[in-house]
Amino acid sequence: MKNINLDEPVASLIEKFPNLKYILKDLGFTEITNPLALSTVGKMVSIKKGAKIKNIDLDLIKEKLKEEGFNLVDEEIVNDDAREDNERLKLLKSYIERLSEGEDLEAVRSDFVKNFKDVSSKEIVDAEQELIMSGLPLEKVQKLCDIHSALFHESNIVDESQKDLEKIPGHPLNILSAENKKIKFLADEVKNSKDKLAKIIELLKINSHYGKKAGLIYPLLKTKYNISGPSDVMWAVDDEIRSDLSNIVKTNSYDEESLNKILDRVYEMIYKEENILFPLLKENFTEEEWNKIYGDLEEYGLDLVDDVPLWKDYRPKEILPEEEEEEVSCGSLEFETGSLKIKEALQIFRTLDAELTFIDKDDFVRYYSEGKDKIFPRPKSCLNRDVASCHPPKVVPMVKSLLDDFKNKKRDRLVVCRDIKGKKILVKYLAVYDEAGTYMGTLETVEDISQY
Repeated sequence: MKNINLDEPVASLIEKFPNLKYILKDLGFTEITNPLALSTVGKMVSIKKGAKIKNIDLDLIKEKLKEEGFNLVDEEIVNDDAREDNERLKLLKSYIERLSEGEDLEAVRSDFVKNFKDVSSKEIVDAEQELIMSGLPLEKVQKLCDIHSALFHESNIVDESQKDLEKIPGHPLNILSAENKKIKFLADEVKNSKDKLAKIIELLKINSHYGKKAGLIYPLLKTKYNISGPSDVMWAVDDEIRSDLSNIVKTNSYDEESLNKILDRVYEMIYKEENILFPLLKENFTEEEWNKIYGDLEEYGLDLVDDVPLWKDYRPKEILPEEEEEEVSCGSLEFETGSLKIKEALQIFRTLDAELTFIDKDDFVRYYSEGKDKIFPRPKSCLNRDVASCHPPKVVPMVKSLLDDFKNKKRDRLVVCRDIKGKKILVKYLAVYDEAGTYMGTLETVEDISQY
């Protein structure tokens, strides 16, 4: 339950419910998005007190909070519920720990159903996340991810968001759910077909679906909402499934037992998305964030759905009138070796065969070049985000090590040639320094050199 006490400091409430910040902003608490105000005044002022200061109707606030799924309670009830939540979390962790130590699934599930009539997706993620933070190796959690979720198969997983976004035509969750239905259909075809290799090639369309989660879902959950479980665990499992299927196609061989294990992981991931991940997204993501996700979906391909209905609530970024656009792009850039109009520079970047991405000195993604049929899709939501959050967990140490080397001038470039989708792809990571030798950032270039 999302219990909220109107006498509790706003900062404390937002720490528990990050999405509350945007609800209160829309109600008139405009300063709440200012980090300084939130960390100072927000620690002393409650919603009730703030409403009085800002002259905002408290009944209106209460009504809106109830619409958003919050339960208004007094402090004593909150404390009781907090104690109960802690006990539930402790018990839930104990079951997952028992599975991690190799105890029989059915024995653990038997104890689980005795104590839990239902469980929320947030509780499941919190339990897994706390286990990782307490020292259980991430690799072990990833390996046992499917067994952990199997524990809840016969339980009622509560969707606390009380939103049916999957049923809204064109909504990102509606599209992701439709893709899951197609993935299940393709996996069933692999299982039942005599020509399994041909069907596995079709199933590899799963790359489009997993790519959307990797680029649009996991980083946002981790960086904004501090929910790292899905990005630390599910993302790694996605990559393993993709890799295992690709290896079968590459080697043109498989054994039935290994293939069945891969398919079981595909089915289990569908279950985890529908019952754990999607409710978590519904509870946290704002309308604005869903709009950005919808706008970026095609970056990752729509291989699994034939027709994407228009989402009636989609609000594309406002397009400037022609005269204003002309005014914005009519400036110029002056260089020692000449000058370019901004519009000329923009078109040069668009014309280059290489994809460009620039990461600044603080490791934030600041720019990527536009273009169709990208080798590495880039969503607009990756801009101004820590580059580490844009990579799967197993790659993050390598990314950080490379950037540290650039900053410390141990090296100034890394050049890699990779086989991607049957093409030879040249990837360069180049350190950028100013005239004084101060590190400014890193430029990534990606180029298809198959024809050379």
